Amino acid sequence: MVLDIEQLRTLVAFADAGSCKGAAHLVHKTPSAVSVHLAKLAASLERALLQREGRRLVLTHDGTELVRYARRMLALQSEALAHFRAPEFGGTLRVGLPDDYIPVLMAPLLAALARLAPLAHVEVQCAPSAELRPLLADGQLDLAILSAETDTQEGLVLRTERVVWTASAQHDVARLDCLPLALFPDGCIFRKWALAQLRKRRREHRIVCTSRSMAAIQAAVRTGFAVSVVAESCVPPDAVVLTPQQGFPALPAVTIILAGSPATDAALVQRLGEQMRGPLRRVRG
Repeated sequence: MVLDIEQLRTLVAFADAGSCKGAAHLVHKTPSAVSVHLAKLAASLERALLQREGRRLVLTHDGTELVRYARRMLALQSEALAHFRAPEFGGTLRVGLPDDYIPVLMAPLLAALARLAPLAHVEVQCAPSAELRPLLADGQLDLAILSAETDTQEGLVLRTERVVWTASAQHDVARLDCLPLALFPDGCIFRKWALAQLRKRRREHRIVCTSRSMAAIQAAVRTGFAVSVVAESCVPPDAVVLTPQQGFPALPAVTIILAGSPATDAALVQRLGEQMRGPLRRVRG
């Protein structure tokens, strides 16, 4: 019996996304192709890997166990390929990283690059996604991690998570007649979503803090100076999430993608994405 590596990749994508449709987005296949991969994998093992819970398909115990092995096999394959192809990934690698995801993404990004491109000289540029995109398109960056809307066809999907309103747990700033806001600059999709929802509901508001720094945004929230909109993984530990019941409407989810410049080897993008998905699954949010 030989386990097909692409079928294992599809199984891991299903585990990460929680559905065939989500897995299809991760592995760039149709949902029906994902179903075929999973069925063939189950048949080769003669084990049920999925079961129905209501209207949802979920992993069985055997499916969950196989995912653990599959992650290790995929990581080992990436490391082996990187070992023999490392010279192709030499030179300078210029990587863009959004300011708001530095605490979450910097460590797994650098660890993955150290494994996949040990001969490369890595240069990291931190800036909002809106500033990184044109740099990537112009070839001034080789790789970039970017925030995108969930229906994006751009890059390789690393993670999708909720975007939430957040405020200090110690201050009742959210009930003020004129809502004070701490937001990233123009071009940030969180800023766009927040302002659109407030205008739609005719909620009076004013922007009291604009910063490219997540640390500054979080400080404004923690001190009760302002309410903000951030990815769930970036909510400060001593802050709360504001709900629709409190008058704060649900916001779209954000997708974190990895994209390469037109000149960047697609194999590096694919392998780097595979190396980063595992650590990101363990991040709160």
